[in-house]
Amino acid sequence: MQNTPETPSGKPIPEAMDAQPVPAENPMIKKRWFGRGIYGSKDVPIRVLDACIGVMIAAAVILMLWGAMHPGFSIKFDTGIQDVTVEAQKVKHGEKLTEPQAPLRPGYTLVGWSTTPEPDVNLWNFTANAVENEFTLYAVWQPDDGIVVKFDLNGGTVDGRTEVDPIRVTFGEAYGELPTPAREGAEFAGWQYSDKIITAETPVLMTGEHILTATWK
Repeated sequence: MQNTPETPSGKPIPEAMDAQPVPAENPMIKKRWFGRGIYGSKDVPIRVLDACIGVMIAAAVILMLWGAMHPGFSIKFDTGIQDVTVEAQKVKHGEKLTEPQAPLRPGYTLVGWSTTPEPDVNLWNFTANAVENEFTLYAVWQPDDGIVVKFDLNGGTVDGRTEVDPIRVTFGEAYGELPTPAREGAEFAGWQYSDKIITAETPVLMTGEHILTATWK
């Protein structure tokens, strides 16, 4: 015979006070894997969003640490002119370059700086473009209208005229074709400037207007 638990007074304990069995899980009821909260009005997978947010935070932290520790990129400037240089700039990732003062090249105007050398031109925008790696910028030059060169025939003539029209030349380039004067009783010995004979192949080294004088022998 099974003994029934009793209270101190000798009365049996009601069955209702015994431990109640845990109800079995209803397999028809799905576990809640979704929720709203801070994620918006539509149900979204919370665990997936948490993982994405964690990855984004980690990436942002890594990028900040990398930017703080990276010494910066060295950006070089190529003027295309011998002995004329522009100082390189050290710039961190995402920062902008400071446009350097245009170097002096007589007879030319600086159009801008290109990420590729001529003839391919891709001008760098110092206001909008940010630095993301190391590279070289190349100067893009445009010839001016030219340097005026006049002629002193020194008693000679060209096609019967005592004067000849001036020409325009570009600094650093050859003079090109020059007139050939004639003078009775003399032979043309060439054009002269500052005690130097100037020929069609002579490069222009003067930066301003000048006069070539005919010499005779």
